[in-house]
Amino acid sequence: MKENIIVSPYTLADIEKLNEAGATSILVGIDAFPFASTIYVSHDELLEARRLTKALGMKLYVNVNAFFMERDLDRLLEELAFIKEVGVDGIYFTDLAVYTQANKLDMTVLLIYNPDTLLTNHLDVQEYLNLGLQMCTLASEITLEDIVSIASKVQGRVEVIIHGRLSMMHSKRTLLTNYMKFIDSEHKVYENKDLYLIEEKRDDHMPIFEDVSGTHMYTGFTLASFEEIEDFVGAGVHDFRIESMFYTIEELCRIIKDYRYVLEQPESGRAFYQEYERNQKDRNITKGFLYTKTGAKK
Repeated sequence: MKENIIVSPYTLADIEKLNEAGATSILVGIDAFPFASTIYVSHDELLEARRLTKALGMKLYVNVNAFFMERDLDRLLEELAFIKEVGVDGIYFTDLAVYTQANKLDMTVLLIYNPDTLLTNHLDVQEYLNLGLQMCTLASEITLEDIVSIASKVQGRVEVIIHGRLSMMHSKRTLLTNYMKFIDSEHKVYENKDLYLIEEKRDDHMPIFEDVSGTHMYTGFTLASFEEIEDFVGAGVHDFRIESMFYTIEELCRIIKDYRYVLEQPESGRAFYQEYERNQKDRNITKGFLYTKTGAKK
């Protein structure tokens, strides 16, 4: 089977370019419930995205990763009903309210559970898959050994994020705007993707930005998993997501092409990793947590 490479476009016009580069699935955010996406689409634009992806033989996924308050639930049900009518192939979610509302509409099979750091063992993953979900996204903070173990034990689909800056924190609050007000600065921070948070004790430059859904912070490193692709596939992983944030469309297409090549020629993985590490110093290319077990340190 052809491995599924999932990416987010920046505009609908990018979809054809991403398809030509080797992507097989498109992930978009929605205006109704925006959350850390490279693109948010209206109802009409979602219909157009469905038309474009169908014509290209691609899958269309929708990002509904927002957190929902009590007052949002009726609107969520209405939005899910529209998404079902459009005929999307999958819905990413974090808040279990999405599962409850989707269950009312008999669309559980479309759901992809994406809770950031929470899915770290095969028992949890299997429990969610047993609810009838389409797929679960494994935590990016676990090791290659853990990923291989989980993927080889569960019955069902799991997704691995293989490339890009990883999400570290989200707040619904406008933290950057509030900080600028506090220091009496008129510096533009809204939707500014050129801002970094620098820790006092480490030289990490962590991208941070504010948009309509709040404040988002990402890792100071860029994950690259070229060498690990063969292990993932061998364990039964066939769904791979590339984090599109902080790239241009040209850069993203190049990354997709490189991963598609490595999927066909796994022995080339090391050379690609070394090339990225050597030529993209500003992105701090690393293997993330793939060989680093997380734990408490005093």
